[in-house]
Amino acid sequence: MEPTNTRAGGPARASAMKRYGPLGAIVVIGVIVALVVALTSGGNDDKADNAGTTPNAPVAGWPFYTDANADTEDWGPNCDEKLGTVAIPWTLSAPCAKQLTGDNGGATAQGVTADSIKIVVYQSDPAKNPLQAASVRGAGADVGPESAQTVYDGYFEMFEQYYNFYGRKVDIEYFLGSGGPSDEIAARADAQAIADLKPFAVISGANQTPVWAESIVAEGLMCMGNCSLAVPQQTVIDNAPYLIGVGPTPEQAGQLTAEFVLSQLKGGKAVYGGDDVKDKQRVFAVAHYNTVDNQQGPAFTVLKDALSDGGVEIATDVEFSLGTTDGKEQARTVIAKLKAANATSIIYTGDPLNPGDLTKEATAQGYFPEWIIGANVLVDIAVFGRTYDQEQWQHAFGLAFTPSRVNESANQSAELYRWYTGNKPENNTYGIIIADLSSLVTGIHLAGPNLTPASIAKGLEAAPIRGGTPLFARTSRGEHGLWPTFDWGGSDDVGVIWWNPKARGENEIGVVGDGLYEYTKMGARYTYGKFPTGDIGLFDEKGSITIFETVPKEFQPPTYPSPAKK
Repeated sequence: MEPTNTRAGGPARASAMKRYGPLGAIVVIGVIVALVVALTSGGNDDKADNAGTTPNAPVAGWPFYTDANADTEDWGPNCDEKLGTVAIPWTLSAPCAKQLTGDNGGATAQGVTADSIKIVVYQSDPAKNPLQAASVRGAGADVGPESAQTVYDGYFEMFEQYYNFYGRKVDIEYFLGSGGPSDEIAARADAQAIADLKPFAVISGANQTPVWAESIVAEGLMCMGNCSLAVPQQTVIDNAPYLIGVGPTPEQAGQLTAEFVLSQLKGGKAVYGGDDVKDKQRVFAVAHYNTVDNQQGPAFTVLKDALSDGGVEIATDVEFSLGTTDGKEQARTVIAKLKAANATSIIYTGDPLNPGDLTKEATAQGYFPEWIIGANVLVDIAVFGRTYDQEQWQHAFGLAFTPSRVNESANQSAELYRWYTGNKPENNTYGIIIADLSSLVTGIHLAGPNLTPASIAKGLEAAPIRGGTPLFARTSRGEHGLWPTFDWGGSDDVGVIWWNPKARGENEIGVVGDGLYEYTKMGARYTYGKFPTGDIGLFDEKGSITIFETVPKEFQPPTYPSPAKK
């Protein structure tokens, strides 16, 4: 199945891409996901210089290593031909790609020459959003743009050396946003300023206003990493191949949430809630993000319909918004409505900041339900779990879109950086940084010398499934049998977690403290249609794990001599 587009030569305009704020300053190990909706319409046919090959046109796939062609191609000096992957110590290492012989085609798309690929990395300016910067800084994350640039440079240099860029080098330009994440005027001006630089692709952005992604894709630029975080499936389709994210689509995340509820919680008592609900038959409610013009509605409908089809009707759904200055007042209303509906079990779908106010308010109202973590962005990491009311969050459990944890000293993303540079990552948000650029560099590698947005998408869709361990989510795009329809997302599976307020150890950015998520069944992960109906290990300390102190042998990446030691 080829990507489709509403018009030839460029992307449709993403007319309502309201997304979570500047979360690029927050570490997440592996793959992240949010549930925010956007709708699309129309397009600007005048600006599509970067299209190269249009999304509707067939693109010949560039050969990559398979058992069938292992002995028929030149895979180059950086290929581990025993594994068929690039020889770097990383579980998500790309399959080896055929070496280029002859000319690479030169300027195959805007921002691409025979010698270089121009990439713009957008960075949020902490001074433009001091409250949120203070919040993530208070959690221990490094929000400094300069140190993040150093880590980006190190990763890009490594991929440039080991992946096949077909004679081209990456020309990186860092762009510091001129406004906050919801400043439409600044976002429009910044998008135009970046477009004037004529890059091939943009990473991240002012992603709390629809203007940002709308402007970027209208210019025919690829928008990747946090720039396309949680873009709904229809938006991805209508703008193919210009929006490529790292997690599942919101619709896929909703399907996984519904399957967990139906397979594990339907028909039972609220045994994981507080004393006021635990002897009661479960009554489900949903607290979810929405916008004033109901942009979240279609995504919520997917979750609600899936639950209904499985025999679970929700007592009420209560909406909340992001970026408001009256978070406490909003929480007071939300909790009052949930309590009035006699909900024993709240399915939460949304951002990582609102649970702080919601849980504090629930305690203030003497209401201790089960908190079911559904489709979310970063709610499933301890960095934020520790900021919630602990009387409430001891009743929290649900889906982990992020993989199981390892100590920072054994973290593959950090170790990969040390392996190449010889240094510890200078910025502790290295996990989100490598997630930001992973799809881009893999796409360049698999696109072949005729580099265009369409050839990147074709390469990513053709690539085999990677990951699939407790420490790395299954990652794929296209048709690989993991979803009933074409997979427009990135990661494909989830773990199951519960909050242990007494567990002590490092959070995702190395801060030691109390409160960690326990991963059930030693971090087992589940794809759509594969959730068990039996005991999944909730609140079972013996069968769960908080952090792997070392990487189990069966999950360790291959080892190679470090270039930093030469």
